[in-house]
Amino acid sequence: KVSGEGAAAWLQGLFTNALPRIGRTNLTAMLNPQGKIVGEFSVSRIGDDEFFLFGSQAAEVHHPRWFLDHLPTNSDGVSPIRFEVLSLSMVGLTVAGPRSRDVLQKITDTSLATKDFPFMAFRRVDLGMAPVWLSRMTYTGDLGYEIWCAPEYQRYLFDLIWEAGQEFDMRLFGFRALITMRLEKSFGTWFREYRPIYTPLEAGMDRVLKFDHDFVGRGALEKMKGQ
Repeated sequence: KVSGEGAAAWLQGLFTNALPRIGRTNLTAMLNPQGKIVGEFSVSRIGDDEFFLFGSQAAEVHHPRWFLDHLPTNSDGVSPIRFEVLSLSMVGLTVAGPRSRDVLQKITDTSLATKDFPFMAFRRVDLGMAPVWLSRMTYTGDLGYEIWCAPEYQRYLFDLIWEAGQEFDMRLFGFRALITMRLEKSFGTWFREYRPIYTPLEAGMDRVLKFDHDFVGRGALEKMKGQ
C-alpha cells in the first residue's frame, strides 16, 4: 500500500501507464534505466494519494527494494510517502467464470451489474458481514472478481461463497489451472514473459505504455521503439 502527500506523482514517475482514477485499476510495467522490466502490477486507486499495488508473490522481496531505493525524502531524510508491504495482512479469494456475478450478487447489496460495477472497478463493499475490497478482474481471462480482505474474514468468505455457488455448480480450481487459463488470453506473468531480460516491447506490453509522462526507462524505451 502506498499513501501520503505526493504518492501519485511519485508512482507516476516509476510506472509506464497512467495512474487509474479513484475506484479503478490499471495494469502497468516498471522499468530500470535501460528500459528492461523490473516489475508489473495491478494498481488500484482508493484516494487522491492512496493506492494498492498488486504484484507477483514470487517478487515480494524484490519489488519493495526498488520502491524503497527510489522513495523521495525531505531535508530531514524523512519521506512524506508511506510504503507498506501488506503481505499476509491482506489476503484474498478469486471467483471466475460466466456465473461468477450471479454467485456474488446473492451475498451483497451492492449492484454488480456492468453499468454499476464495470470491468477494472475496485471498491469497498460488504460480502455478507465481511468488509472487502472487490475488484472486477481475473487472471483467468473471463468474467471474474478478486476479493481482498483481512485474514480473519477469509474462511468465513470461503464458506459463504461456496454455499452461494452450489446452485451454479461451482467448482474449485488451483494455481496450475489458473496458469493454463491465462495462456489462452495471452496474459503474461512474472519470471516467465515478464523478466528483467526483456523490455515491455519484447514482452507484448504495448497497451500499458503511455508516453505522455516521464518515467524511469522512458528514454531507453523510445530509442528501441524507433528501431
